[in-house]
Amino acid sequence: MSRMLKRNITLLFIFLASAVFGQSTVQFIPELYGRNVDGLLKCNTINTGVKLSAILSITVTERKGGTICVVRTPEFTILPGSNPVPFAAVRAAAVQFSGSAGGRLNSLNRAFDQGDYDYCFTLSYPHADLLPTEQCFNYVLAPFAELNLIDPYDKDKICDQRPLLTWQPLIPGIPGSFYQLVLSEIKTGQNPTEALNYNLPVINQSHIIAPILPYPSIAPQLVKGKKYAWQVTAYKDQTVLNRSEIWEFTVDCQDSVKKVADDGYRDIEDLSKGNYYIASRYLKFALVNPYQAQDLKYTILPLNSPDKKIRRLPKLKIISGLNQIKIDLSLTNLKSGEYYVLNAWLPNGSTRSLRFIYLEEK
Repeated sequence: MSRMLKRNITLLFIFLASAVFGQSTVQFIPELYGRNVDGLLKCNTINTGVKLSAILSITVTERKGGTICVVRTPEFTILPGSNPVPFAAVRAAAVQFSGSAGGRLNSLNRAFDQGDYDYCFTLSYPHADLLPTEQCFNYVLAPFAELNLIDPYDKDKICDQRPLLTWQPLIPGIPGSFYQLVLSEIKTGQNPTEALNYNLPVINQSHIIAPILPYPSIAPQLVKGKKYAWQVTAYKDQTVLNRSEIWEFTVDCQDSVKKVADDGYRDIEDLSKGNYYIASRYLKFALVNPYQAQDLKYTILPLNSPDKKIRRLPKLKIISGLNQIKIDLSLTNLKSGEYYVLNAWLPNGSTRSLRFIYLEEK
């Protein structure tokens, strides 16, 4: 039999074996699981054929630093369909770190530093005449910025018994991620952490899309004189991406209304600390913008119905530096004698808030 004929027969058998055993692929989400060594094996194998045995090798390289580590599992079984890597294979997986600076650092904390990474997954089949399958995923990894709470501020005293809760967004953003906010009363003798861990929450809301939560209408209003703890968690699926510190605040002040002179522009922060600004025809406030000139993104919400945005708001342009902003409220459908909150967003995702009562001019 000629060498060429033997080669063709071998290729035919490989083809037939591939048709029988099917093609296995790997599903991996680097923005979620590519941040540390422990997340690498949180992948799924997709098998379109029959049950087979496989060994999974994962090589992580950084564009400038080279190879960081190699992970290799013992042999495990891949069933038809979608399969996570079995726990026994994860536990017994061997991790080898390179001698590079990135490899040495990763061997200490098992977390990948900022960089441009390739994650290459190779499935080999020791008992089948199948060629190894390799898939690579690229991701530019940036560490998450701190998930800071904004308002109510830590250890602040507020008057609003149904406050607007705001925090900084998840940076960098992860598509499909959500926020969860938990708020609990701090009972006598407890610290804020104990209050969140052990007390029945006043608010426990998940699937929040934006870094802002108007006080839920179904939640009981906060009680004057009591202290509360709150925390926000960013997550996707079952994975926690980031978590804020735990802050506390007290509902403890006498609500008052301050009249601002018609020609005055008060700083927006001064007007969010427990006092309401009386606005007649115009709403005036000062806002510092440390960024370049742009349109101001803002909303006005009625405090008694925070899910209803006020429409027909004029477009506002802000410059870099100090801005004195004047909104003509006569062009809107605000109701005289009702309370409202204005929320303005800066380019870094932080918010500025202003509460006011609207009184029509007589």
